[in-house]
Formats: sequence, C-alpha cells, structure tokens
Amino acid sequence: MCKMCVNNLFRVFPPNNQSNPSGGENEDDEPMFDPAWSHLQVVYDLLLKFVTSPSLEAKIAKKYINHSFILNLLDLFDSEDPRERECLKTILHRIYGKFMVHRPFIRKSIGNVFYCFIFETERHNGVAELLEIFGSVISGFALPLKEEHKIFLWRALIPLHKPKSLGAYFQQLSFCIHSL
Repeated sequence: MCKMCVNNLFRVFPPNNQSNPSGGENEDDEPMFDPAWSHLQVVYDLLLKFVTSPSLEAKIAKKYINHSFILNLLDLFDSEDPRERECLKTILHRIYGKFMVHRPFIRKSIGNVFYCFIFETERHNGVAELLEIFGSVISGFALPLKEEHKIFLWRALIPLHKPKSLGAYFQQLSFCIHSL
C-alpha cells in the first residue's frame, strides 16, 4: 500500500509551481487545479482508509510510514491544488494521532518547512494547512509548556508574522498563537 502511494503521489511539481514570487496563494489568485486530481484523489482516499483502519498496527506500519514517507508527504503541501493540500492535512493529522513515535519528528519537520519559508523562499502554498495541523497539535500540549514548544513559538510562529503573504495564513497563525 505504501509503495503504491509512493509511486503515485510523490512527485516533483512542474516549474510553474515555483514561479509565484509573492510567497504562496494570495486571496485574489485563482487556485490551480491538478488535471490528474481524479487519479490522485483515489490514492489519497486509499491512504486515508489505510491510516485510519482499526486493524492497522502502528508498530508494524511504522516500518513503511517512516520519516522518509512523512518528509515526502510534507513536500506535497507545496501543491498549488487546494484539494490536494486538504487531503494531505487530514492524512498527516491522522498519522500524527496514530503514530506517537513520529510526533516529535513531524513537529520538527513542520518547523523546518516554516524556517525555509520564513528565512529563505517566502513562498509555500501549504503554510495555512500546516498551521491548521499544528494548531490542533498545540491544543493538546500540556501545561506548563515544554522548552521545545517555547522554542518553536519564538523561532517559527513569531517570525511567521514577517512574510508579505501573511494574509494567506493569518487566521491559522492567530489560532496557534492564542492556543499557546
């Protein structure tokens, strides 16, 4: 199942995906819809059913849903197709819930996407969706906050106020900040 997902989902986006100099989607931009969506949607639906299956044992499945698989999923968040990012958001959230062993890695990897966005490219289509996932994660943090979570606030969430495309993800960022 995971190999089928790797072969059908993990891909490099066409060069025009990299041409948006404004740093992600603007509210005025028309969303770009992937012509292969009908095929991709079937694969995403299968992956979601696989990940949420009650018969899936996380201890066995972690061999296949590993760090490399998760990093490839995170790369797909830069898709211009909002339908794909929505599916990815649901799947990554379910992986986070089911695979406790991967939770620190997922948080760190999302942080790395934010760091690259903030300090290097100022463009990424999936910042809002990643913040939605992180907002849900933050809601589950115990008090007092661990040092790791305070550092994430200072190094990622606060600097996310800097990019010009802030309007595209301000609501999700506000939720994260208020939840801390």
